Amino acid sequence: MSRRFIFSLAALSAFLVFAAPLRSQNGPPPSSPHSATPPGSQATPETPKAQNPEQNRRIHDSISDLLSSDPVLSGSDVDATVDDHNIVLTGKVQSHVQHERVLQLVSSYRRWRKIVDKIQ
Repeated sequence: MSRRFIFSLAALSAFLVFAAPLRSQNGPPPSSPHSATPPGSQATPETPKAQNPEQNRRIHDSISDLLSSDPVLSGSDVDATVDDHNIVLTGKVQSHVQHERVLQLVSSYRRWRKIVDKIQ
């Protein structure tokens, strides 16, 4: 065999070895026009799963403990829903002071999650 052929074979092998991981990082190949989904029906998007369910639960439990143990919030009904990006506060308070107190207690979590205030 000639040196040129061997060099070409080595270069092609190296390309295939290094290109395979790049191909898998880009996700699945685009679907063909002859996909398995029948025309007129739409594929339902998958609900994204929480990437940090344990961390979300710990944050939720900590916020719940803060809200339930604070004497200023006596008589209020506030709940926090935590996901990978947000802390959504819902429920009712009896006064503006209570509303501000909830936001004050939860504000320390701003560095990890966005606080969404839906308190009435």
